[in-house]
Amino acid sequence: FLSAKGGTGTSSICANIAMTIGQDQPEARVVVVDMVLPIGSIAPIVGYDGPQNIVTIADMPVEETTPEFFRDQLPELKLWRFHLLAGSPDPESSNHLKVGRIWDIVAALKESYDYVFIDIGRALSKIGLPLIQHADLVALIISTDISTVSLTKTLWNYMKNKGVNAASIYPILNRAAGLEGLSKPDAEKVLDIQIKAAMPYLGSSFAFASSHHQPFTLKFPNDTASFVFQETAREMAALARTLRTE
Repeated sequence: FLSAKGGTGTSSICANIAMTIGQDQPEARVVVVDMVLPIGSIAPIVGYDGPQNIVTIADMPVEETTPEFFRDQLPELKLWRFHLLAGSPDPESSNHLKVGRIWDIVAALKESYDYVFIDIGRALSKIGLPLIQHADLVALIISTDISTVSLTKTLWNYMKNKGVNAASIYPILNRAAGLEGLSKPDAEKVLDIQIKAAMPYLGSSFAFASSHHQPFTLKFPNDTASFVFQETAREMAALARTLRTE
């Protein structure tokens, strides 16, 4: 999950889509990894305040961070239906992140879980690009303001030049800031790419659910947006499986 600009709701959508897949497939093992730097975004959304995070785990010896470790030792957020590898708790900690360990950690997580969600935010860096290039599916979060759409076009052109398969891109239009801005057809025309899902403006309801550290679909199960989350999650899961087998 990534975006070209901050404030698009990338982390919130990541957490809620992961939760929806966990809810829809209770037999599946789901983990969310927070790679947003310099401060992680997922822990405040889900209400996690434990000591374990990507920085502390990357600092552990390689022989200890086995697939079994990640399967058994990551905190399970039962309300959210997933396990969490939290992000850096503060900018100072992020300066000590051993980035060379990231790929080993992700590889071990892929052995331990059926779904590995990675929230990159807008940090397209040497850490994030290899993850994007090897992902089954890349959720590209777009807000409706013209500046974000323009930046997203630049980001998408960059990813294409780096060999990212267009079939693996799953653009989601999120009206995070309000009802104003470009329509879905207008955004598609600028980007020259089909937008797969469009989240309606969630307004104060989303802020209320987040402030209580609750998934939107549990707090407001009959809201239109909850049905959009559910349909989007199912479509993303099916597409990821299809792309992996091709």
